[in-house]
Amino acid sequence: MRPVDLDAGETSALYTLDLYDNPNGPQFDYFQSQFSSLFVWSSIGTSSYHALQVTLRHPSSHGLTTDLSYTWSKSLDMGSGAERSNEYSTDSFGGSGIQNSWNPKLNKGVSDFDTRGLVTFDWVYALPVGRGKQFLGGDSRVLDAVLGGWQWSGLSRWASPLPFSVTSPGWQTNWQLEGFGVVTSPVKIQKHIVDGVPQVWAGNAASEINNGIYNGSPIRLPYPGEAGQRNEFRGDGYFDLDSALSKTWNLHEEMKLKFAGEVYNLTNAVRFDDSPLNLNSSLTSGTFGAYGGMLTTYRRMQFGLRFDF
Repeated sequence: MRPVDLDAGETSALYTLDLYDNPNGPQFDYFQSQFSSLFVWSSIGTSSYHALQVTLRHPSSHGLTTDLSYTWSKSLDMGSGAERSNEYSTDSFGGSGIQNSWNPKLNKGVSDFDTRGLVTFDWVYALPVGRGKQFLGGDSRVLDAVLGGWQWSGLSRWASPLPFSVTSPGWQTNWQLEGFGVVTSPVKIQKHIVDGVPQVWAGNAASEINNGIYNGSPIRLPYPGEAGQRNEFRGDGYFDLDSALSKTWNLHEEMKLKFAGEVYNLTNAVRFDDSPLNLNSSLTSGTFGAYGGMLTTYRRMQFGLRFDF
């Protein structure tokens, strides 16, 4: 028998006995050869959401309009896949298969989209410069054409990290679906680069976790009947700041010229995606903990000039 099958769970060991180590050839004494699971949808799941939401608004006054909102929340469920998803869905939330059909609540945890803190801020500010304004408010048409009438606007969003799970290399409870790892001692997370590849685990934690997985520290495999700990870790949060500067010139009765300069991700913030599509969270994998995609895009600038008539 292959040692990896013993380590990966009793079902893997039985499968090896059934298929590879049977002296009479594959007999399928323990497994039906036609299928490995009977996957069905059911409405037995439960979920809950609680939040504190605060919004501050500054109505237009002295050329300034702003909105600031803050949300502190917690979302719990037994699976976060959309109703249209399948067992191995390729959407950002992955599938929603239940590990133990006799105890579905073992899958309960924070939702894949659980965002503990969220701050959004937007503003529109007509700069007080030019004819009739606080600064350079004289009658000089030249100065007004160059310096007056500018409007500054922006939008910013900050969100706390999203959760993710680490998955077992075997099938301890459900032959069709790998279970989740169980934390037995503290595991540190710190985004950093190793050989040009962004990593979620601090220091050499990825190799330490993989080396200690079969000894049960700092993460162990789930026992038969367990689902493991779903969404036990938090990856990278989100931050983005967009801004724009614009001005309109009234050329003639119904003729206008408008200029706009826009910058997306002004600070060039880098935030990585910890969804199953872009983070290798498979225990014992050689690239365990490696990010493969980003939540943010690189800084982009665009400029436009529009003539209305």
